[in-house]
Amino acid sequence: MAPGKIRQRLAKAVAGCAIAIVITLFAFRLHLNLSAATSLHLFLIAAIALRWGFFEASVVSVLSVLCLDYFFTDPLFVLYITDSRDWIAIVTFEAAALLVSTLSNQASRHARQAELHRDQLQKLYELSQQILLLDRDAAIEQRLTSIILSTLQVRGVALWNAYDLHLARSGECTLTDDEVRSTFYRETTNDDEATTTSQRVLRAGTRPIGALVLSGHALDAATITAAASLVAVAIERARSFSTEADAKAAKQSEQLRAAILDGLAHAFKSPLTTILTSSSGLLAMNTLSGTEQRLVTLIDHQASRMNELATHLLLTARLDGGDLKLRREPIDLNEVVQETTAASFPEITGHAIEVVIPPQPELVKADRKLIQMALLQLLDNACKYGKPGSRIIVRVFEESSELLVTVNNEGSFIPAEEREKVFQRFYRGPESARAISGTGIGLSVVRRITEAHRGRAWVTSDHASGTTFTIALPRIAGGI
Repeated sequence: MAPGKIRQRLAKAVAGCAIAIVITLFAFRLHLNLSAATSLHLFLIAAIALRWGFFEASVVSVLSVLCLDYFFTDPLFVLYITDSRDWIAIVTFEAAALLVSTLSNQASRHARQAELHRDQLQKLYELSQQILLLDRDAAIEQRLTSIILSTLQVRGVALWNAYDLHLARSGECTLTDDEVRSTFYRETTNDDEATTTSQRVLRAGTRPIGALVLSGHALDAATITAAASLVAVAIERARSFSTEADAKAAKQSEQLRAAILDGLAHAFKSPLTTILTSSSGLLAMNTLSGTEQRLVTLIDHQASRMNELATHLLLTARLDGGDLKLRREPIDLNEVVQETTAASFPEITGHAIEVVIPPQPELVKADRKLIQMALLQLLDNACKYGKPGSRIIVRVFEESSELLVTVNNEGSFIPAEEREKVFQRFYRGPESARAISGTGIGLSVVRRITEAHRGRAWVTSDHASGTTFTIALPRIAGGI
């Protein structure tokens, strides 16, 4: 206990003793008996216990016993009791005085604690109100520390947000920036009464998301923990608002990009159709010289590739817009794989294609043209990135309730950190972007086609066996 507080309590005890002496002299002057004087002293002790505390009441009770013995028991003016009944009365008085002091002190302490609890609950309520009124579109950390400082009436606040690695302060916090951050990293929960500083880890469920430090406060541990929970909720709420805004912006961006792709694809389709019709007509006439025929054949070939790219663009736009209508029908996946592989032979030069399919038909309900387009894209991808002259292996097999088609090429490798990125539209790996021409659209179309069929698409890769793309289609997709 602090020296100042000890002096204060001793002063109260002395004042109580002075009052007890005055009451004793007053009762003696009125010629009150022992019983009446005892009642006055008991009332005084109860009042002191309620007002000041048990220590002061105990000191006054001892003096009261001496006063009662000296002035009201025979022989008078001597600290000596001859009558056993007076002994019983004095002992009973002291026991009653101590009991009343204890009960009164407890009642007073409980009342103070209840008042303190109500005050802290009110502060928490005000803090929760202020948090709910925070602007959802602005940074939250600095405003949170200011609100905590004013609402909880502390000397200093420090807040560490682990999401954006941002530290905010208000008032005079005794801990350094590194100590505040270490509260999060070490998951420290501490209340230092000497410095009146408390540290709490902010959690979203069981996951730590930040740290809160309060300095110079008179709050109990439960209130500080509750305040930390409110701050954690505020940070999570702000993060969810930010995520929602980002998702909305991304959706709008996707819609705009899909509209542009759709417009470009349609704009390309008409002149490409004219070019293809003209080049095919010239070739069909068979009146061109050798050089002319080679040039027209080149035009026809490249126009076909541009037409295919425009088809991919249209398909991507429709998949993004959600207006693509699948024409599902029972198809034999083995047959589709064989047809697609045969159709791809003119495009795949320098590679041998090996098809491994089971003897029995593998039936799925799917859009034949879309599945063929996905397979053609995987074959084209394997041809581009495979080692020259290597084999391309296409397999069909059943696993659980899905039918899987894998396309493997030798000589290529995709690092683990890029295996999901390759399915993003327009993404191309650093190495492939420099060495091989492409648009980065094809694999995104493959994934979207499989997802439209409620299937999956993924890639595995290692230096030994090369790269394998897999699409999985459910045997019986729900809702078809």
